Amino acid sequence: MALLYQDIVIALNNTYSGWILWNLFLALIPLLLSFRLFRPQALPKPWFRAICGIVGLVGLSGIWSRLPWIVHNWISLVVEASTGNSRALLRLGWLVLAAGFALGLGRSGFGSREGRRAWGWGLGVGVFMAFLPNAPYLLTDIIHLIRGLSSGQVATWVAALIFVPLHIAAILVGFEAYVLSILNLAFYLKQHGARAWILPTELLIHAFCALGIYLGRFIRLNSWDLVTAPLDVLTQTLNLLSSKRPLLVIILTFLILTGLYWLMKQVTLGLKLRLDYARQGLEALD
Repeated sequence: MALLYQDIVIALNNTYSGWILWNLFLALIPLLLSFRLFRPQALPKPWFRAICGIVGLVGLSGIWSRLPWIVHNWISLVVEASTGNSRALLRLGWLVLAAGFALGLGRSGFGSREGRRAWGWGLGVGVFMAFLPNAPYLLTDIIHLIRGLSSGQVATWVAALIFVPLHIAAILVGFEAYVLSILNLAFYLKQHGARAWILPTELLIHAFCALGIYLGRFIRLNSWDLVTAPLDVLTQTLNLLSSKRPLLVIILTFLILTGLYWLMKQVTLGLKLRLDYARQGLEALD
């Protein structure tokens, strides 16, 4: 038993390091936002807070092994901000704002639709769009699985029973979070008489996320770079869109996202109908 435990520890510490759970945490943030922004009545506040707690545990599990590194970076950031470094001050302010926003979201969400302030709702939509590419981004995390399997440090049984199922489950959950997030937005558009805008909005989101995936995977930018370094993001985005090879990769990613989204959307809506039939005592084959 000790040897089995040792194999798992070696695999997780030397190869895995929790990236997939951290990325899953980032993928679930826009899903939580979509419920509070677009379908607040669909998820009661007690359930929402419980789910926030579960998502927080996922993020903590993914970040635990890198806590010393994060604490060191935080200390360095505070020291740089104290010297008047404008970039450090901006980033520190963003992190404090994001933490406060997350805390407020977890405690009370955005409230009822009537009492929601326009600026607060608009800010929520902006954060939602900034984090949304993290959900389909999990598709590219297959690279961590490939690296783990080819490292030679992972026992075969660990790879077969832990690594592969963990990555497949995280990728599926992350992409389903993407699908549900957009479906919640589609529901909001339909409720506000903008049904004709659903398909164009879906395609625009796929294009935006395809660009975000490229910026994240190959340029190594993060969602918060939109605030801490907006000019850098804009410059690199324009450079990418004017280059043939990156543009080809982005277009291919867009097509993959569009196809997978359509497939998972049908599965999700089919499961919803099946549940509705079950509540009404109907058989799906009737």
